[in-house]
Amino acid sequence: MAITDAPRIRDSKDTTHCETARTGAHYETARTGAHYETARTGADCAGEKAGFRPVPVWFFAFEGLMGASYDVVRSSPYGWVFIAASVAVNIVLARTVLRGRLKMAKALLKGKRTRKIAVGLIALRAGLHVVLGAAGMQVTSGPAHIALAGAMCAVTVALLSFEQRVMLRALAAA
Repeated sequence: MAITDAPRIRDSKDTTHCETARTGAHYETARTGAHYETARTGADCAGEKAGFRPVPVWFFAFEGLMGASYDVVRSSPYGWVFIAASVAVNIVLARTVLRGRLKMAKALLKGKRTRKIAVGLIALRAGLHVVLGAAGMQVTSGPAHIALAGAMCAVTVALLSFEQRVMLRALAAA
């Protein structure tokens, strides 16, 4: 385990995770057997110094769901209700829980690489439908649309979380 990954206890007096990760006080409290967590890396801390707080990965699931919305709507006559409810939950979470992280989310979604990811996902989706259609296995059933939606959502979450890491590393290097 590297020094930056050292276990530490979250102190209620901490102003940020980054300050306590540098102090070394976590070694003393980790021996007591109390609950501890892994300290974040320097890239995350540099992002916080620049005014960017990382967006949690679970938030990207909403973006993935928006990318998979076509398949969700096609899977059931009531799929659009699920999408509408997800949009409402996304807006509420963005305005309440993630209020301090909106700057990072906006910067992430406006980036060039994020646009490339979006175009790549559209191309992947269209290409997959063309290939499956050419093979005579078109996606027409509800479960097939749900499976495709789940796959597209997973790929979107993975790519956006990777993009966030790249952006935070670039901020750390700057």
